[in-house]
Order: sequence, then structure tokens, then C-alpha cells
Amino acid sequence: MNFLLRFWKRLSHFDTPLAVGSALFVVLFGTFAIHYLEPETFPTLFESLWWTLTTLTTVGYGDYYPVSREGRLLGIFLFIFGIGVIGLVIGKFVDSLYSLRTLRKEGRLMYLKKNHYVYIGWSKKTEQAIHEVFAHDSHAEIVLIDELPESPVSHSQVHFIQGDPSDEEILEKANLFYAKRVAIFSDTKIDQTLLADGKTLLIASAVEAMCKEGGKNIHTIVEICEERNIPKFKHINIDDFVLSNDGVSLLMAKATLHPGSTALFRQLLSKRTGDNIHELKPAPNWKTYRDASQAIFEQGGSLLAVNDQMDFTNASTQLLKETDTLYIVCKDETYLRVIRETGASPSD
Repeated sequence: MNFLLRFWKRLSHFDTPLAVGSALFVVLFGTFAIHYLEPETFPTLFESLWWTLTTLTTVGYGDYYPVSREGRLLGIFLFIFGIGVIGLVIGKFVDSLYSLRTLRKEGRLMYLKKNHYVYIGWSKKTEQAIHEVFAHDSHAEIVLIDELPESPVSHSQVHFIQGDPSDEEILEKANLFYAKRVAIFSDTKIDQTLLADGKTLLIASAVEAMCKEGGKNIHTIVEICEERNIPKFKHINIDDFVLSNDGVSLLMAKATLHPGSTALFRQLLSKRTGDNIHELKPAPNWKTYRDASQAIFEQGGSLLAVNDQMDFTNASTQLLKETDTLYIVCKDETYLRVIRETGASPSD
């Protein structure tokens, strides 16, 4: 009995490679030994392997069993020692899964996939943005960077990275070079707007410096609190600025002047309400704004803007370029029909 207790104690201290090696040895030993001891009962190694595995992992199915004394002694050995080794391997495997889950939750695992979105800074706005992205693309992958002790989101497609987002090592863990876009949210825990925008500027500078060193040009979106701080970002390549509070103020003003107009803006802003905004590249036969507008209208959509222009006063003479981006308002199925019927292509 003391021998068995000492054996189990030593067994519990095996590391994973040793435990796996021991389990493999026991399985192979049992397979070849029972085939050698009882070749008539176990005519092939497959039957021997089947009996060994069922003996180690269950109580056996009774379809194959040893009939000789030697074979039964081997079975006793597998019961006493083999089951412990197999149980240890299973335990190590479960522990590894738990450790992996813990590391992922605490944001200590590097992200290895490509074409993902990087969101920097956690807040209620970040959460809403994540939901909106998934409403638009259920297969999207998002990497969230924040200094929280663990992930605030429980979603298989949201990978959390814990740390200082201005640290190059943290950005590398987010696989920044292979990201599709980067969005930097303002820190809502900072009351002073100047300090909040200063932190955003520091993070944006780190992102752009790293992209420049790696020869990458990644679309970067920044949320800032004060419009007057936008010029301070001009030395770095920021593609889009979003003002924190202007949206609410402008919507309140529009609702005051034009009651009911907020429903229209909700449809334009949210994938989950009404029609949606889609991006297109011009079809080869679209020479002017009017050509594009008419072709899209015939399929059931509406041309909203070309790049950042919404003035179509001279639509018949304004020429389209291959690099232009067209924004249209329509349902998802209409968008697909426009692409299929007109020869236009989706914008990257």
C-alpha cells in the first residue's frame, strides 16, 4: 500500500511531456503484451489496442477480454497503474485548457490572425461599436487593447490584450501590422478634455510610428473631445476624426428644428435599424455622378455621397474617377444586386 501511495504521489508531479510519454508507453506496452500473451484472443494489434484503450479509459466493453492468468495479470497492472497515468494526462490537458482560457481572459496571449479591427480603449462607446460591427459583419475579428485587469467582453471573436496601448510591445501582441483598421477611443476616465486628447495623441503617435517603421499604411480613426485639438494631430497620418460630443449636440439641434428627423439618422448610423450605408467603387461605364446615381436608383438604392461630397448640383458634368468611393443607402440585398447588375465593385 505504501508503495502505491508513493507511486501516486510521484506520478502527480510529472510534467506534461513526461505524463504523455508515460501514457504512450503504457498503451503500447499493453497492446503488444496482450497480443503476445494471447494471440488467439487478440489475433491482430488492432484488437489489442482496442482492449487496452477501453481498459484504461473505462471498465471495458466485454467484447474482448483475456482468458489466461498472464493476460489477466496484465489487465490488473493496467487497472492499477495505467488508469492513473491516463487520468494524469487528461488532468494535464484540462489544466492546460483552463490556463489558456485564463491567459486569454487576462489579455496575455498574442493575436496571430490577420485582417482584424484593433479597438484601443474600453468604454460604453467601444461596447456599442463592437456590437455594431458584428451586426454588419458576423465574421469580424476584433482585438481590444486596454489596461483593465481582464477582458470586459465575453465573445469568441473579441481578443483582449492587456497593457499600455502606447507600448510597442503591446501593439505587436495585437498583430498591428496585419490589422485592417485601428480605432482609438477617448479615455472616459479622464475628466479634462485636454488631458484626454493628449493621451489619445500619444497612442496615435505610437501607432503611426510603428506603422511607418514597418512600412504599413493602416486606416486609423481617432476620437477626440475638442475640435480645436485636431491640428495637433496633423503631424501624424490620421484618416478620420470623430468628435466625442458633437454627435449628440447636433442630433438634439436637428430634432429641435426638424421633429422626427432622429429616426432618419438612426437608420443611417445603425446597421440594426432600417436601410444601411454601403460603399462602392464605380462601374467602368459610369462616367459622371449622374450615371452612377441613375444606375443605383434603378436597382432600388440612393446615392448619398461621392467621397465626402454630397452636392450633386452639377451631377451631369462631374466626372467619376476609378479611385472614388461612392456611398449608397439601401438594404443589404439591394447592395448585392447593384454590384451584380451594374458591374460596380465593393470598396475595400
